[in-house]
Amino acid sequence: MAKKRDFIGIYKANKNNNGSVAQFKMGNERDCMFMELAKQVRPMRDSKPYDWENTKITVKLGDTDIGKLLALFNGSLPLSSDPKKEDLMLYHQNPKGNKIIKLKKQARGYYMKVSIKEGDRNDSISLPISWDEAELIAIGLRRGYEIILGW
Repeated sequence: MAKKRDFIGIYKANKNNNGSVAQFKMGNERDCMFMELAKQVRPMRDSKPYDWENTKITVKLGDTDIGKLLALFNGSLPLSSDPKKEDLMLYHQNPKGNKIIKLKKQARGYYMKVSIKEGDRNDSISLPISWDEAELIAIGLRRGYEIILGW
């Protein structure tokens, strides 16, 4: 039997080598989920097109974050009436700095930008999420909720 993946990956490589990737997975203690993002730095034909060592941003998603993401993807979160503002912003502060997740609904899905400001690091990674990818993420988030709650 083939090994099943333990994460959901959204890969957005491009010919300019400035794409990105986002992965969603359960935490080791199964009490949270993690979203990890990295920038593309090499062509997709390379064995390591994404720079997980130097550009990775990791965000711990708790049950409140998961609920808000699901509300956005399921259409129950009221969308911003201002086209210049994000529809959802999740702010994570820690002793080193902060991380911010912003999502905006678009005609072809969503646009996500994750920013990090910790110490000397001030960076962001963004990627578009299509409708079908948003559904895949939502399925993973719902399943993550069930695991976190012990259902």
